[in-house]
Amino acid sequence: MKKPRFSKRFRHACLIVAEQCHGAKGTWAYEAFEYINKSFFSERLPWPHIMWGLTAHGGCLAWSCTDLAKSRPPIVMLHPALLGGGESDNPWGIPRAILGPSYVFDVLLHECIHIHVEYNLGGQDGATSHNCKRWVRQVNRLAPLLGFENIRAGGAKTTRIPDPTLPRTVRGKMRTRVVRATTGNIPFSAVAHFPSSIRIHQGTAFEHYSVQRLPKGVSPLDDLR
Repeated sequence: MKKPRFSKRFRHACLIVAEQCHGAKGTWAYEAFEYINKSFFSERLPWPHIMWGLTAHGGCLAWSCTDLAKSRPPIVMLHPALLGGGESDNPWGIPRAILGPSYVFDVLLHECIHIHVEYNLGGQDGATSHNCKRWVRQVNRLAPLLGFENIRAGGAKTTRIPDPTLPRTVRGKMRTRVVRATTGNIPFSAVAHFPSSIRIHQGTAFEHYSVQRLPKGVSPLDDLR
């Protein structure tokens, strides 16, 4: 099937809506997207409609809609509390000190991986959108580009392992218990929430996010309204 092409008029309309509805953070999100698209995806991503708004029950940092990948542009929703606002000191269990533009950049990159998988790679090929070969391959491809060393992502699977803490069977054999294992060298939760989860796993999240470190070519976002 021929890939959809989205016109320059659509891009222009998205930028107008972003500026008028979301102000500085609206246009900044597109600046970050253009950098991500060029630097990590060879400008192969379709232009998305990026919005700022509440996610269902506030349960998600962001979400992307790619269900209509064969005919319509993707939609990305970013929760405004990602910039450090909101009533909670640690929304989603994330310390407020590390929220801000740098964290949003990584969240947007995460959503762009979903877009790439759906629009360019043929879609999800596993049990979930994260526990699939195409997602795992993208994590392994992007990790060194982001400066992560010795990272090997793998999928998750359930397996049985011996558990010496359990009572022996009537025949004296060691009992087993079911665990969720991964074929990589990092926890699967770090794979599923890449790339921010890698910084958390490696203990570098506070150092990276608290100074609002952004790549050259992406402007600092001073107006957080």
